[in-house]
Amino acid sequence: MEQYRDKRTITSLGDVARECPFCGGTDICLVERKVNGVGATYYGVRCVSCHANIESCFFERPWDAINAWNGGDEGRYCDRAHRDEQ
Repeated sequence: MEQYRDKRTITSLGDVARECPFCGGTDICLVERKVNGVGATYYGVRCVSCHANIESCFFERPWDAINAWNGGDEGRYCDRAHRDEQ
């Protein structure tokens, strides 16, 4: 029976990612998840402070995960700096 364990690599995104919409944290990381047995690699983004994440979305490219965290193409993200302007 084959084990389906995965390996995760965490990389800080610095100022590439916006602050966390939940806690305002700025320590945001890219999570690279390699799934053994399937041969797939998926990406997500996580806040180190409050652990809010989009890791369960299974993005196939890192820039798609970062784009989703930052609000996507339609810019639906609302951080503390912008919420009072609306």
